[in-house]
Amino acid sequence: MAVESSMGAKCAAEFVGTFILMFSVGCNVLSGNRVWGSTSCACALMVSIYGLGGISGANFNPAVSLSLGLSKMLSGPGIDLKDVGSYCAVQIIAAIVGAFAYAELFWDDFNLTPSQGFGWRDAMVCEILYTFMLCF
Repeated sequence: MAVESSMGAKCAAEFVGTFILMFSVGCNVLSGNRVWGSTSCACALMVSIYGLGGISGANFNPAVSLSLGLSKMLSGPGIDLKDVGSYCAVQIIAAIVGAFAYAELFWDDFNLTPSQGFGWRDAMVCEILYTFMLCF
């Protein structure tokens, strides 16, 4: 029988995984490496999932944590709804720290806006669709 990790260990795992993901995405965007950027982000995410998934479930995204909490509430698999707030707070803080880390490393940052020819409505539809696919 597997030993249940403490809430502190789960939050630490979520922090580290979310930080690694945000930091690697930011570094790849700022370095402009279009060839290996997606591969390095995928590798960082894969290693984080394998390394930390047994501790916290490797959500690394507040939308995923919320959907797993709702799934558990509806008698499905997932995480307890009481833990969702802690997971989401840690993930948001880790993403902010990761963003500050790559901004300090490159002495630069980037502004997320829709590409030329697309508006905010287009970006919102894409975000909703891809978040649904991620959580489904």
